[in-house]
Amino acid sequence: MSNLFSEKFDTNNDNKIKIRELIENRINKIKNYTPKIGVFGVTGVGKSSLCNALFGKEITKVSDVHACTRQIHEIKIGFDENGGRGIILLDVPGLGENLERDNEYKKLYSDIIEDLDLVIWVIKADDRSYSVAEEAYKNILLPHLDRCPVFFVISQIDKINPIREWDEANNKPGPTQEKNILEKEKSISEAFNVSFRNISVVSSTDNYNVSETLEKIIEILPNEKKYSVFREAKENLKNEKMEENAEKGVWQSVKDWVGNAWNANKELITEILSSSIIETASKISKKLLSFFK
Repeated sequence: MSNLFSEKFDTNNDNKIKIRELIENRINKIKNYTPKIGVFGVTGVGKSSLCNALFGKEITKVSDVHACTRQIHEIKIGFDENGGRGIILLDVPGLGENLERDNEYKKLYSDIIEDLDLVIWVIKADDRSYSVAEEAYKNILLPHLDRCPVFFVISQIDKINPIREWDEANNKPGPTQEKNILEKEKSISEAFNVSFRNISVVSSTDNYNVSETLEKIIEILPNEKKYSVFREAKENLKNEKMEENAEKGVWQSVKDWVGNAWNANKELITEILSSSIIETASKISKKLLSFFK
């Protein structure tokens, strides 16, 4: 998937018409990119609920993409009539359910990681043992983090003890639950040696913390992938900060791509970038112009 962005910019090119064409094509690639996300986790952890909460659009096609005892399901969401845009989700089986299949699944992870842009690893709030998952993360996923970050979601957080403390009126955890949730996040952070910025908690059925989770996902994505994930998220989850991060990712990606040619062509490039932002986001355009001046 990442080969789409492997084209190099000719820093010796001083033809303004050609530069405009190259920049417009680059922006078009970024904004129309179809991201592929692997959603990892054992059965019953809440993968489907989370995907529906984040990207709840019409599912246009479901297909099996790997011939194994427990198949990976490829879910295409939000595609237009021409098959463009959209997002592809892979429902990937988790480790630890069946020791006989763990080796099979590890091989499967190795086979698909090259094609993924992001891994969302879902762990249920009451799961206490993930040593097998730790091994797979460190040996298979860790080497690809620069290109394919891993984001951990602790699901069904409303079921964390003490369950009866959940504040249904305000749809949030009680004080003791809050402490236990923090301990769970610490546990994941230490086990997988990841920052808290790569961890979030949700209750998809109650829509608790889903928007905040999306915000964190967009933040950790590579610059050229932020916009496409933001684009396909549910509209009611989006906010100005997410949109700004997504657009800033486009700008930073283009700036990094042109390299030494940025200063000589900054006025032209920022004009093209500004025109690519929809009119309703003119406030964001002004912020980015200020940031990249």
